Amino acid sequence: MRILHIADLHAGKRLYDRIGRNEDLLYALEQIKNICKEERVDILLIAGDVFDKRNPDFESQGLIMEFLTEMNALGLHILLIAGNHDSYDFMKIYKNLRKLANIHVFDRPSANLKESIFQYEQLKVACLPYPDERVLTHFDEERQRSYAEKVANYMRALAHEVEDSRYRVLVAHMMVDRAQIAGSELQSSVSPYYAIKAETIPDTFQYVALGHVHRNQRIEGIAPKVYYSGSPYQIDFSEKGMDKFVNLVVLEDGMAKVEPIRLDLKRQLVEIRLKEGEDIQKSLEPLAKENLLVRVVMEVKMSDPFFQQKRDAVFRILGDRLARLEIEPVGTFQETKAETGKMDLLSLYEDFHRFKYRSEPSEDLKALLQKLIDKVSHETHKA
Repeated sequence: MRILHIADLHAGKRLYDRIGRNEDLLYALEQIKNICKEERVDILLIAGDVFDKRNPDFESQGLIMEFLTEMNALGLHILLIAGNHDSYDFMKIYKNLRKLANIHVFDRPSANLKESIFQYEQLKVACLPYPDERVLTHFDEERQRSYAEKVANYMRALAHEVEDSRYRVLVAHMMVDRAQIAGSELQSSVSPYYAIKAETIPDTFQYVALGHVHRNQRIEGIAPKVYYSGSPYQIDFSEKGMDKFVNLVVLEDGMAKVEPIRLDLKRQLVEIRLKEGEDIQKSLEPLAKENLLVRVVMEVKMSDPFFQQKRDAVFRILGDRLARLEIEPVGTFQETKAETGKMDLLSLYEDFHRFKYRSEPSEDLKALLQKLIDKVSHETHKA
C-alpha cells in the first residue's frame, strides 16, 4: 500500500500582503499529481493548513477544488484534515465532497472516535485535525489537564481504535516539542504551551503524518516513524535556501518505509545585502536573470546624495522579482556628524526626506523650509 503525505499548502498566501504565492503552490501541486501517478499512490494525506486564511479568496478555493477533483479522477483516496489556519465552518463545505467522491474531510476532533477513523483494506488511519483547546476541553472530563495532556490522552484513545488493524497511521496537525521550526509558522501556535511531548505519541502507529511545522523532518528518539512533510514551497523568507519535499510511505511486511521526494520550486526566495559603496548593477544583474523573489537589504549613509538613484536602480534591475527593499543606515555617529556638519540645513532636510519618504521634497516645501531657516537665522543674528 502506498501513501503520499503532504501538508501546509497555505493557498492564498501573500508575501508582505502584496505578492501572491498561488503560482508557486500550483507548480508544487502539479508535481504532486505526477508523483501520485508515477508511484501508483493509493491514499493522499493532507495534514492541514490547506488555506492560509480562515476565509480564503475565490481564486484559492478554486485552485484547491480543482486539485482535489484531479486527484479524485486518479482513483485514489484523499484524506484532508483541518489545520490552525483553516476554518472549522469553512471545512464543513468540503466535507460534503465525500458524498460525490473519495474525498474524506475531517474538520475537527470528534468525541465519537469512530468518526475520526478511515479504513482502507488492511489500513486504519486515525485523523486528528488541529486540536483547538476549546474543542478538546468540551469532551475531556478532566478539565484541569494541560493542553499537551489532553492531546496525549486523545491520541491514546485513537490508538486504541486502530490497534486491531495490520497497518496503523496517524495524521495530525500539531506542534511536537522536538520539531525544528522553519520560522514562518504562526508564532503563538508553536510556543512551548502548545508543544506535545514526542514520547506521548503512541507507538501503536507505524507512521505518523504531521502538519504545522514547515520544515521536512523526522522526529528522532521515539519508536514510531513521526514525520513533518513540511510546506511544498518556501512560504516566506525565513525558509530561504530550504529544500522542499513530500513523503512517500510504503506499507508492506507490517512496516512503513519512508522516502522523502524533493520538489522543484517555481521561485526561490533569496536575500542579498548590498554593502555601502557596492556596485549595485554588478551585484543584482545575475539575480535578474533567475526565477526568484528577492529581498534586498541596502546599507546607506543618511547623507548619501545618491540614495534616490541607488534605490531606483534596485527597482529597475530586479523589476517584479523584487519582493522587498529594506534600507539599513550605516556609519558611526561621529562620521555622520562630521559629514552633516559640512552641509546647510536645507540640504540636511533634503537627505532626511529622501531617506524617510523615498522621494524628493517638493519645490514648494523646500521654499517654505528655506523661509523658516532664513527667519530663524535673521532672529538669531539680531539677538
